[in-house]
Amino acid sequence: MPTRPRSFAFCGGAYGDEGKGRLVDQYVSDYAKQGRVVVYRDNGGSNAGHTVAFDNTKVALHQLLSGTFIEGVTTILGKGMVLHPGDLLEEIATVKAATGGGIPAKILIDEMAVVLLDTHRAYEAVLQDFRTGNRGTTGRGISPAYVDVLLRHPIRMRDFKPLNKKKLSEHYRLYQALCAGLGQELEEKEVPTLSGSKQKVGNETAFIKRAQAQAAELEQFISGVFDVVQDAWGDEKTTFVFEKGQAVGLDVRWGVYPDFTASETTFSGIFSSTEGVVNPRDIEVRAGVIKATYMSSVGIRQLPSVMDKKLADKIREDANEYGATTKRPRDIVYFDVPASAFFARVGDLTHLVATHMDIVYPNMPIKVCVAYLHNGKTVPYRPDQAYLHTVTPVYQEFAPWDVAQLKAAKTRADLPKEAQRYLEFLEKSLGVPMLAITTGPKREEGIEC
Repeated sequence: MPTRPRSFAFCGGAYGDEGKGRLVDQYVSDYAKQGRVVVYRDNGGSNAGHTVAFDNTKVALHQLLSGTFIEGVTTILGKGMVLHPGDLLEEIATVKAATGGGIPAKILIDEMAVVLLDTHRAYEAVLQDFRTGNRGTTGRGISPAYVDVLLRHPIRMRDFKPLNKKKLSEHYRLYQALCAGLGQELEEKEVPTLSGSKQKVGNETAFIKRAQAQAAELEQFISGVFDVVQDAWGDEKTTFVFEKGQAVGLDVRWGVYPDFTASETTFSGIFSSTEGVVNPRDIEVRAGVIKATYMSSVGIRQLPSVMDKKLADKIREDANEYGATTKRPRDIVYFDVPASAFFARVGDLTHLVATHMDIVYPNMPIKVCVAYLHNGKTVPYRPDQAYLHTVTPVYQEFAPWDVAQLKAAKTRADLPKEAQRYLEFLEKSLGVPMLAITTGPKREEGIEC
């Protein structure tokens, strides 16, 4: 079966924060000059952060999509997402401030998307206090919101158009009872906002009043999107771009147990979120974005390819390796081939995008984990923390390249020979060809391969 032309999907190819937001923004920007573009996201919520840089502006987006700043683009927040109304409105205000008052793209929120509320964040915090302490979550209430779906009592965006006060009241009382059962009071619990400040959940009256005000502002964006998706997907002149949240290494099925997110971070989630309209296998380009010369991770997972601390600290500062959502410093490790090859396979990737090609240093070899050993035998990657503690990494070193020559390159053939050889190594090791590379953080700093 032929794939659908002018269709692209991008996911994180490792543990998140690979720079896919900036890449999606670049593709959307380029194709928007040629005609209609639709950008769609099907998973996660405000736990996903991606920074978009254009002109002299840099903005961290979370629930909004990377095409938000591009005139004429349609962005769809899909059914598979869990959306926090307060964070969303705060984010919309940030976009308006950055553009001088408007929203360049059209924002559509699927009425079937799940509403994530302060009750979810409070309950997640209560669970952490009661049982596990901080288990590496962002504290954004993602898991409890998805659990609502599994337990068949979610609040959906259509319940905000107009606000279903009865349903919100029942929801509040349920979470009040859950928190009370674990010895804490819901209304006194403080939860984070997008800006990082904290606010109390408040009593039922205050909770519903806040939701009512949010619903009044968001109502204009909420609608059924099935027909829009179906029509746009059926029109092959329309460019369709799918932007995943998080990365394959954080998937609920493929993540490093027990440190993973609650949603499907691979392209398989697109099928259910679009209600069968888009089979991910029909997408022409399904690209995993990887950091070319190292890997980063936020959470409690402990990866085998531990990097020299001095070098890790330098990379963290040079590449601004701090969470876009949490501001937490990211752990920096050597690039891991066994893990990356696993993610390429289970993520069903057709292409790779290598970012951070400019993070190399003169006279300092690029160290890469090329295999794992266990009891003297070569073993594969497995998504289990207990197992990863038992493996020993095997390393190979590669010559660095001249960053000035890299940044001046316009084509792959223009790249330094050392960079060309390294890209060939990645393609062969991971079994997937390169779609593009980036040579810096700005929209225009990239080369198609």
